[in-house]
Amino acid sequence: MSILSPNSFLRQSKKEIEYYKARNTQFQLIHVVANVHTFRQQEDNSLIAYPYAISLVLGQKRGLPEVTNIKFVEKINLEKLNQNSYVYTDLSPFKAVYEGFYAHISFIFGIEAEMYTDTVGFILETYLLPLDIKDEDIPMMGPQDIDPEAARKYDKYRIKRFFKPFKDVTPRRIWGCDSPIELFLIQGLASKNIFPVIQTLIFKNGEIFDNYHMIEEKVFIKGDELITEVDLYFPEKKLAIFCDSTSFHRGKKNKDKDRLIDEELAKHGINVFRVMGKEIVDNLDGVLEDILKTLAQLK
Repeated sequence: MSILSPNSFLRQSKKEIEYYKARNTQFQLIHVVANVHTFRQQEDNSLIAYPYAISLVLGQKRGLPEVTNIKFVEKINLEKLNQNSYVYTDLSPFKAVYEGFYAHISFIFGIEAEMYTDTVGFILETYLLPLDIKDEDIPMMGPQDIDPEAARKYDKYRIKRFFKPFKDVTPRRIWGCDSPIELFLIQGLASKNIFPVIQTLIFKNGEIFDNYHMIEEKVFIKGDELITEVDLYFPEKKLAIFCDSTSFHRGKKNKDKDRLIDEELAKHGINVFRVMGKEIVDNLDGVLEDILKTLAQLK
């Protein structure tokens, strides 16, 4: 079971059911959902999926957060539910979930309706969140032999991401690209059969971690040792790509900050390629050509 999904909240014991009944506890049904930007068919006809985001998606009704009671919890078997494959249609991790529908994966292969690959959300797991949960009741999964400050920050991160009740139907991103523009670039690279690592953390001691696997493998490094989080990374070429927003990166203060980051990365032999979001939108082909040229020049 992945650390990206809080499996302690899959099935309630009889004692827990009685406890929640006495408290008249309400629940939210939450799905761990992966969005995929590209599929590649292999020689054995199997498919490789390239995800670009993993998010928490709240069950909703008429565009509002759906809340259920203990009677529903008693009846539902989430362990059995999670053994099946379900999807959301028309789901973007960047906006509220108002449209589309929830269905078994076989349904989307049996209809002729046009759907975009990147808006099909594949449900990895579903869990129930008690709305009256207290922080001290939440099971923590971090190792006990790490720096106490790092452990505290990890616990805070986990509570904020997985166990904070939803107030609206906007997906809560756990991992993946930050914006539709970044996704646009990723899809452009995929069309050239190029697949960089999404979201990479680079530290002052030279260690480099894919953010997804850092969470999965429970790697803990203090945040003040971080140089930066790279949007897209090519480990073989040691090339870091940043998709910069015009509004955030045009001021002198932010430009100076970017320059210092670039200098720190250069100390570790990492090359930097920065591109503005507007460039990606206005001239994707030109941006892709520049990236390909840069990759070709690097050994």
